[in-house]
Amino acid sequence: ALEPYPEGTPVYWVQDEPENMGAWRYLRCMHGEKLFDLYPFGGFMRPAAASPATGSHSSHVLEQNQLLAQAFGETE
Repeated sequence: ALEPYPEGTPVYWVQDEPENMGAWRYLRCMHGEKLFDLYPFGGFMRPAAASPATGSHSSHVLEQNQLLAQAFGETE
C-alpha cells in the first residue's frame, strides 16, 4: 500500500484507544520512528489512561473530535 509514496512520506497510526492500549505500543516497538526504514512513523491517540473510556459521553465526543482534527491536520 505504501509503494506509490516516495521515501520520507510521513505515515501516521490513528487509534481511538488511549496511548497505552490498542496496537500503538506494539507497532512502535516493531518499527520505531521509521516504518520499514523508509517512512517517518508517528501516531495520534488519546492520552494514556487506566480506562479505555472516559465515562462521560460529552468528554468522549470532545476527545474524539480533537483526535480526528489532529489526524487530518486541522490542529497542531
